[in-house]
Amino acid sequence: MQTRNFFLGAVLGSLLGVAAFSQPSPIQISAGSNQDSADRKSGVIQGQVFGAEGEVPLAEATVVLYAADDRGNEHPRTARTDDRGEYEFSGLKAGKYLVQATRNGYLRQSYGEKTSSGSGRQVGTPLSLASDQVLGGIDFELIRGGVVEGAVVDQHNEPRSQVPVTLCSYRTLRGERSLRPVRHDRTDDRGRFRLFDIPPGSYYLRADTPPVWGGSGEGDRAFPPTFYPGVLSPQDATKVEVAAGQEVGGFFFTLIETQTYSVGGRVLTADGKPAHTVWIRSRRESANTYVFGMEASANTNLQGEFRVSGLLPGKHRIHARSGRNENPQMASAVVEVTDQDLEGLTLVLGAGAEIAGRIVTDRRDSDLDWRRIRLFMAPESSANRGFFGGAGARVEEDFTFKVARLSEGAYRLIVWLPRGNYYVSSVRVEGHDVTDRPIELRSKDRLEGVEVQVSSDGAQIRGVVQKDSAGEAVEGGTVLVFAADSQKRGARSRFTKTAQTDQSGRFSLEGLVPAEYRICALTDHEPGRESELDYLSSLERDSDRIDLSPGQTVEESLVALPAAEVY
Repeated sequence: MQTRNFFLGAVLGSLLGVAAFSQPSPIQISAGSNQDSADRKSGVIQGQVFGAEGEVPLAEATVVLYAADDRGNEHPRTARTDDRGEYEFSGLKAGKYLVQATRNGYLRQSYGEKTSSGSGRQVGTPLSLASDQVLGGIDFELIRGGVVEGAVVDQHNEPRSQVPVTLCSYRTLRGERSLRPVRHDRTDDRGRFRLFDIPPGSYYLRADTPPVWGGSGEGDRAFPPTFYPGVLSPQDATKVEVAAGQEVGGFFFTLIETQTYSVGGRVLTADGKPAHTVWIRSRRESANTYVFGMEASANTNLQGEFRVSGLLPGKHRIHARSGRNENPQMASAVVEVTDQDLEGLTLVLGAGAEIAGRIVTDRRDSDLDWRRIRLFMAPESSANRGFFGGAGARVEEDFTFKVARLSEGAYRLIVWLPRGNYYVSSVRVEGHDVTDRPIELRSKDRLEGVEVQVSSDGAQIRGVVQKDSAGEAVEGGTVLVFAADSQKRGARSRFTKTAQTDQSGRFSLEGLVPAEYRICALTDHEPGRESELDYLSSLERDSDRIDLSPGQTVEESLVALPAAEVY
């Protein structure tokens, strides 16, 4: 397949999903341990770990091996390097693996990881291991993290202590390009902060005052989130560049005090009584630089009254939650804060919305494993995410499911299927097809009879990615497949999939919904950007069309597009 050179405004990558819903305890295996001779006849992965740009072997580095092809609850295995920096895993089954190395004083690294974006979320290269194969040369060159130092003062040039400082980088999540946290710290008594173990890349510094609890709401002033060197908008902020092992300092910036407002009201139980000791939290709608924990909060008093202070002008969702996690009561409402305090908001607690249904397969003899299916109701609004929004569920043996305790809002039903040629062909709620549409829920809704149709006739694409026509394989490249129809693209699209190439440049995609697609390969890809509409549009002219029918398997040979600048 031919490609054309072009410059991308931003490059995205896709996480190689390792289906693990619990974190098993690693099994310790010494690099120098004596292996049974029968084990040595099985697959082997071995290599060395270096530091200082590959010049110094690192002893006592920890190397972890993960199964990358969804083989049940197979535990990760660990080994430690010897005095020569060497490690070995033996007795391995044929399959795909991910290998990761770490050592005190160095950054954790996955084999084949790329660091161009500095986001710390790059994907490593999956290793394909055949039966009885000895795969050597899986080496690591660990790098040291950078350091960023500075201080925070107020408008009177007085140091501010206990101010959370966050180093952020641009990432794409659910189709939105925004600043996301990478490292945190709090200023000391001198207003100083020190952030360390920072991967190489471009960042932005942000300071936040602690969350506001209660308050009078009369003439309140506060410090909104401020970006270095002392601006309120990330577009006006100064970029911070960090190289491997580099210590950069002198980042002094001033918090900007501004007028804030409050929302007051009452929380009632379902029978109209005051609800005391209820947790109230505000989330700002479309807050594209949201950092977890930096929201205004309050508790209700004995009369069920509350006041949430420190709110900036804009649209906010006010959440209320009480009770234990097993049986919480909740309520929420959206308010518009302008230039004055708001009064009289009433929230009535309830158990939240509930949605229940069944997974239906297209074949009676389907081997779909119910134990490995997960569902999640994903909130559409950023103000409805986090602790108060979204809930998941496991599927029962009879393929039924129930997702409960959902706060009011719009959701999409996301279904994770086990590895295989399965795909979700339709989702129906009360007879209506909502396969690729949000579901609006009110606090007392009880939606039953939801039907999720799963097909076993997905399409597959296999092949190899090369650097050029000379045939050199691209190790750890990303293959991106997306719908030819732009209406089927976007966050959580069933028609967008990615795969990483292994050490031989080979890739495999399965469970594709039969449709017409565009396909391309990238040498470097930042996870998440495949959900951006503009990004996919920019790839169209350098991708090929491919029409997939049910059960079809297609072989493709791709030439990778060059890595592009990531902002």
